[in-house]
Amino acid sequence: MTENPLFPTAPKAAAAAKLRSNQEVVFIEVGARQIESNVVRNGVPISVHEIDPDILNDIVIGEPIILYRIVGQSVRPGTPVPLDTVVDLTLARPDRLPVGIVRGVHESLRQTTISDAFNRLVRGKPQAQRLVVRAAEGPLSAVDEQALKDLFLSGDVTIEQDVPGRDVQASIETLKMLTSFGNP
Repeated sequence: MTENPLFPTAPKAAAAAKLRSNQEVVFIEVGARQIESNVVRNGVPISVHEIDPDILNDIVIGEPIILYRIVGQSVRPGTPVPLDTVVDLTLARPDRLPVGIVRGVHESLRQTTISDAFNRLVRGKPQAQRLVVRAAEGPLSAVDEQALKDLFLSGDVTIEQDVPGRDVQASIETLKMLTSFGNP
């Protein structure tokens, strides 16, 4: 069997040999907005190519996609590291992890799986992400706090004022972790 140059049999080795940066520190941002990349290899710009899905479907085996999230790493997130620094990642499947894997979340959801809590509180509810953004900017307004309470109530979870683990702070921490880990 001859090796297809588009899909080498040893992709990890090939990628490791070719993946180098001309910068000492490389930042990778993950987000929903489109980023225009400027990738250059050996002085030649690398462009984006449209893949023919019919050909790809004939080559790729139709295994189920297993979603993993990074739940730990050997270097603190956001820390600049020099080129060739090894960063060990711990990956886990969010559909099996409980919400309580993150400290400070709402007590009522600690034993609920991340995917179940995500479906109850975030999926199809744009106000969830809006509340996470607002909370990152500072304390929630009274209107936002009520929207948070309504959102949690729609997921059968009650926010109790001044009850640690069941208050606004725990609810915001829950939304933050769900938007980070729970979008399958």
